[in-house]
Formats: sequence, C-alpha cells, structure tokens
Amino acid sequence: MTSSRENTLSVAAAQALCLENGIPFYTYRLPGSGEVVFGAQLSGELNLFQGFERRPPGKGFVVTPFNPASWSFPYFIRADVSFTGELSDAGAIAALRGATYAVPPPREPGEREPNHREYVDEARRLLAVIEREGLRKVVLARTITVPRDALALAPLLFERMMTYGEAFLFMFSLPGKGTWTGASPELFLKYDRDGFRAMALAATRPVDGTPFPVAWSAKEREEQQIVSDYILETLSPFFTRHLERGEPATTRAANLYHLCTRFYSDEQLPADEIDRLVAQLHPTPAVCGLPKKRAMQLIAETEWQERGYYGGLVGPVGQNGAFDLFVNIRSMELFPGAFRLHVGGGITPLSDPGEEWRETCQKADTLLNLVREIDHDGALV
Repeated sequence: MTSSRENTLSVAAAQALCLENGIPFYTYRLPGSGEVVFGAQLSGELNLFQGFERRPPGKGFVVTPFNPASWSFPYFIRADVSFTGELSDAGAIAALRGATYAVPPPREPGEREPNHREYVDEARRLLAVIEREGLRKVVLARTITVPRDALALAPLLFERMMTYGEAFLFMFSLPGKGTWTGASPELFLKYDRDGFRAMALAATRPVDGTPFPVAWSAKEREEQQIVSDYILETLSPFFTRHLERGEPATTRAANLYHLCTRFYSDEQLPADEIDRLVAQLHPTPAVCGLPKKRAMQLIAETEWQERGYYGGLVGPVGQNGAFDLFVNIRSMELFPGAFRLHVGGGITPLSDPGEEWRETCQKADTLLNLVREIDHDGALV
C-alpha cells in the first residue's frame, strides 16, 4: 500500500514518508472528484494563517481551530511539492525524501472521556441552561479513543475513505501540533471565479432503518433552520446584489442523512472582505450554537477535551486565491498509539439527551466502520 517504484511515489507512500520524517503535509479529495491531491512543505517554519489578504504566496492548505482564541493556532501548509495521483518528477521525489525536520515529540491523547451516563448528564445540564437563559442551541461534543497504531495505519485508512464519494476527504499533519484525517460532509465556504457557495448542514438520521424520503421531526427541522437563518443573516450584508438560498433538502453523507440548505452568490469580494466574512461566519451554529458567544463559553466549560482543530476549517487554497474550506467534522486525530474521534450533537429546547448520545454514536460510525474493516482484514496487529 505504501510501496513505490524507484521512479514514482504514490500518495500513500508520500504520506507514510512525511509521517515518519515529521514533514508538514496535506492530502485531500474534493466531493464528487476522483482526484487525490498531495502537498508537502519541505523547509522553513509553518506559516501562521493570518487571513486571505495576508496569506503567503502560492498554493497550499489552510488549517484553523474551532476557537480562534484557543492555543491551537491557524496554519498554512505551503505546497513546495504537490502532485495528484502519482509523483514521477525525479527531482521532486529526491527533495521529498531528502527533507529534514527536527521531529518534535508526538502528541498524546488527552484525559479520560465521558461515558454514556456522563454525556447524558452533561446534555441535561446544558438543556436546563438553554431553557433558563432562552438560548437556541449549544453543540456538545465528546471524544472516542481507539487504541491502534494510527500513524502507521493512516495511509490505509485514507485509501478506505475513498468510498465516501460525497465527502471532502482530508489528511494533514502539523508536526508537534497534530495529525488529523476525516471525511467532512460540510462545506463552509467555496470561492472561485464563479463566486461563493456555502452550506447549512444539520439534523442527522442513520441511512439503515430510515425510510426515504426522510420524515424529519420538528426538532430536526428547527435545528437546521437555526443554522440556515444564521448563515443567511451573515452572508446578506456582504452580497447585496445577488444571494440565493435553496430549499432544505435531504442529503446523504456515508451512513447518515442530513438536512442541507445551499447558498450561492456570483458576486466577487476583495480579500479583506473575505476575511471579515470568514471571521463573522465561523463557527456556525452547526458546530457551536446560538447565541455564539454564550455557546462558546458553555462548550469551554462543559466539554472534557479542548476541541483544538475539531470544528475548525480545513481546505486547499489555489495560486489565484480560490479556495474550498470545509468544517473539520467526521474526523479523528492520529497518535502513535491511538485514533481519537470527535463527535457532537446539537442541544436545543426540543432535545432528548439520550437521543443526542445515539446521534454521536451514529456519526462516529462513519470512521469507526472503516477501522473495523481494517481490523477484519487483518491489517491491524
């Protein structure tokens, strides 16, 4: 899987090489595309990402945290070497193999994570706060840690994720700061010469056992409407000439159905306005809550693990400034001895805490099913 011929290098082999040698890299596949893109930064310190107006020249990959005020900083991985499918440039292969970084000590998984009872109790307490203070939504996340040699298995896991054709597949490594992979169904913001696109994604049902068309409950429709209204209110001041909002529609992401509303504008914005838009839009109520400031505070006070890059933004930036940013969900952080998944559920006044726990289990299965497949195939030892 990670082998390569003398004159070529596969994506899997390049991933394994970078993980072994502590080289910053990224890999992604856009939804509906069969093209896998790999990029690596071969020298210099990682650049902090300070917005599109001040971004470093050239193409690369953006990684930002859930909470801009956290100790997880935003970074831009520069594409010193980049290829799709297979690398056959002898000079680029030699440069990648010869890159040297001082490999920092690997991160370790955090403390104990909440069990079923503890998560349900936390959801009940949040529900009481929501009702008492008149809040609309707070997203409560938890982690699931699976002991495996995750870094060694990362290239194989990414290959197995290719079956999720409708998702944004990604893997990135910021040595000493974290290595993540995931299959995100949620577009945050896309920009190119045709304009901007965004998405409001919320509500969750398992594909298995759910008749189609899906009969969404009042709670699920309200949860999705909260996200959709927030995005519309945020986008409207920026796109005053033309902004379209579609109707909510059921969309499938791996083993789950969601309610999705799509937004589109053919207007163009200067880089400083794009930065203002991103700052105001992130994080959306899909991963945070509403009102945003109070939801962020409750998340910090309640959750057992700091989210870091979970719920943040990830995606490629092109030479011309075009970008595809997705929300870092349906994802896991990779360690030498463990996978750590992050999953969350939206708590609203209509929530049932037990159902919220079940929803996090369903979301976790998107990636856990692949880990189980690798176990079954005997690739894990």
